[in-house]
Amino acid sequence: MIVTLAVFFAWHVLWPRGMTGPFDAISAAIGIAATIALFRFKVGVIPVVAAVALAGLAVRFAS
Repeated sequence: MIVTLAVFFAWHVLWPRGMTGPFDAISAAIGIAATIALFRFKVGVIPVVAAVALAGLAVRFAS
């Protein structure tokens, strides 16, 4: 069930207009950075969630 939800959310974040729409590379880069922070550098979940939330807001307000 958790994997199904992860795939569902990833699909809707990376292809916000469906599979025929454009791929959102910025969201993918933020996700990859979060994964690296969690697994390679062992940063806690709360700081990573806060950092990616701020990154997402910054991207949103910059565009």
